Parts: sequence; C-alpha cells; structure tokens
Amino acid sequence: MDPDLRNLLTRAGGRFDPGLLGASPLSFGVPDREAAAALEGSVVAERSGLGRIRMSGKDRQDLLHRLSTNEIKNLKPGEGALTAFLTPRGRIVDLVHALVGERELMLIVSEGNAARVRSWLESFIFREEVALEDAGAGGCFGLYGHASASVLDRLSPDDWTSLPVAHHRLSRMAGLEVEVAGTFPLASRGFLLLCDPASTSALWDALVAAGAVPAGTEALERLRVAAGVPELGKELTEDQNPWEAALDRAISLTKGCYVGQEVVARLRTYQKIQRRLVGLELASADLPSSGSSILFEGGEVGKITSAARSPRGANSLALGFLQADHARAGVAVEVSHGAGPLPARVVDLPFWSPTGGAVPQSSG
Repeated sequence: MDPDLRNLLTRAGGRFDPGLLGASPLSFGVPDREAAAALEGSVVAERSGLGRIRMSGKDRQDLLHRLSTNEIKNLKPGEGALTAFLTPRGRIVDLVHALVGERELMLIVSEGNAARVRSWLESFIFREEVALEDAGAGGCFGLYGHASASVLDRLSPDDWTSLPVAHHRLSRMAGLEVEVAGTFPLASRGFLLLCDPASTSALWDALVAAGAVPAGTEALERLRVAAGVPELGKELTEDQNPWEAALDRAISLTKGCYVGQEVVARLRTYQKIQRRLVGLELASADLPSSGSSILFEGGEVGKITSAARSPRGANSLALGFLQADHARAGVAVEVSHGAGPLPARVVDLPFWSPTGGAVPQSSG
C-alpha cells in the first residue's frame, strides 16, 4: 500500500493488523456499523491487495478464451466477464475479472494470487503474440452497497446501475481518471475503482465526500459471506471443481475446449456433482471455525468454509460445501462446535448477479 494512503487511512480511523505490513485496514472503529452502512447506503474499502495482470499482444483475447471457462473471444472493448482458470483435472486455480480494452486485457485476480496466475498463463504461451505485465501498482477501491451507484453519480453522472459485473468504463471523477468496473454485489451492488498511484488519496477523499462510509476487511467479510461470494483459499481451492463452488455464471456451455473442460462437461452431463456451496443461517451468534462439520441426523454431510456475523441481526451466517442431496433451502442441519452442535438451516444465497442481489434476510 502507498505510504501516503496508509497515513490517510490511519488519520481516518483505520485500524491495521501490526503483523501485516501493507494490508488493508481491519476496521474504522466498529465493523458492525460499517457492515450495516452498506445495507442502507454505501461503503468504500481499500482493495489494492487484489492482483492485476495486463495482457497485451494481438492473441491476448483468443488465448484467454482458450484457457478459461467463459466466453471471452467475442467480447468488445468496455465489456468483460467473470471466468475461471482450472487445472487439467477441473480444479480451481482462480476466479478472475477479465476486462477487455482497446489495446489490452486486464485481469483482476484474487489477493496474493497474481504471481501464481501469471506463471500459470505463461506456461501456455508458445508461439502466441501475448505479453504479460504486473499492473498492481495503482490504487484500487471497492464501493459496495445499495447506494453505491448514487455515490458514483455524484462524482460522474452516468447510468452506473446498468454496469454488469466485469464490464468497465473510463471516467473522470474529481478531476481524476478512474476505471470503474462492476464487481460482486456485496449488499446488492459492487464496483471496483482503479486509478494511478498518484491519485489514490484524492480518490479516497472524493468517495468519502460523496457519501461512502469507510469500511475495513472485517465488515467486508460479513458482507461477502452474506452475499455468498466465494474466496480463494476458502471456497475456491484445488479441492473443488467450479460446479461445486457454484461458479455456474462463469462457465460457458457453448464454447469449445479450455483447460479442464472435459472434466467440467462430464460432471454436468452425467450429473456427477457430489456437493454444492450453500449458505447456512445459524440460530445464534456463535461462529463455527473453518473445517467444522455440517451434520444431518448426526452424520457428517459437509464442511464449513467461512463464517461471519450477519450484517443484519444478531445471528451468524456461514458458507460451506454440502452433499448435493441436502443442498436445498430449508433443510435443517447442525454445525459442530466446541460447546455443542449449533442449529442451522440451509438458505438460498445470491452468489452474484449482473443486476445485483439482495443480502439474505436474517431471522435474528
């Protein structure tokens, strides 16, 4: 993180983990309030930890189309797609935003995974005219919540509500050049704002002045779990295939071959999907740990991958993989916990939607 930006965030009340230099703020005081602010308005979060890889060269779009799960070849400048990289066994390497531009293609990858993704891509470049470049030095902010489009509209009037996930526009905000991309709808809507390093502090100030409430990683985790958005290392690992991780919208069923395509197609054709990512609404505020067993009538039927306090109400929500037979809304289960099993029920989650999706209601 840029030192000037860190100083600015510290003065704004940002609280950092002293053991993680360069990481985003944990909070700006009260994570409960920050998460709640996204439900009624908008929050802004520092997201420079997201990796960015620039692809250039005349074969860039064709190569990405041949390597990843979604339709890329026919996208026009300003458009984009969520797409997944898989191993030959159909297991997940990463889920990325692919932003198509006039002369380059930008990949936004998961935190801490840029080097691995770049190495994975390079292993498939032979005679193709494609160059890869680390593009992660600039500023990156996430803008989330019901009123996020209104915040952008105050800075640069436009129809921001029509910007789908991974589609993007270059805009002028507070005198700054900013690339705005649609992203996962935490608390119903989400945007990523990219700028050059010299503009990061000014862009943060402009977003806060326009009404966005500063939020840290603790609040974002609550919003992520509530929205059912998977995270690398938790719901996205080489232990899962994309059907299990509910990446349906990132998979084209009409395109030709890509890495792992044979496995993905076979799983769908022969209905061999053994488990699915689900949401669990717990009856209490207790937080199960990652790896806790999900139980049905005393037997293990799944595992917890993430858990967080609900942004709305006093109870907790969790994500986990559940055997397909039990992965239905309303199914009553229990989650193993030190003090005794925690009652929970399976709920429908808005994984993501190009037009947004509501945060699930809490009964707490």
